[in-house]
Amino acid sequence: MLDFVDPTIATAREHIDYAARPKNLRGLRIGLIENTKKNAEEVLRRVAEKLRDGHGMTVEVLQHKAQRAPLKDAQIAELKGKVDFAIAGIGD
Repeated sequence: MLDFVDPTIATAREHIDYAARPKNLRGLRIGLIENTKKNAEEVLRRVAEKLRDGHGMTVEVLQHKAQRAPLKDAQIAELKGKVDFAIAGIGD
């Protein structure tokens, strides 16, 4: 278990319930979230390509969001049920 320190909360430690780790990576579905910075999508696609080649994963959803902005509810809804995990990336 990893410990995270969040300086914005009153207590220095807060329990986080992590998602269960998959026993096998084969065939997992990836969601990609890029923030429109230069090269962000290219970097994410290359990471996804490596995961596809090494573990048979597939990209099911690619979301584009504004820099420093959260995903919109509709974007989150599109990820739910379609991906097993998401990778958020930036470029430059």
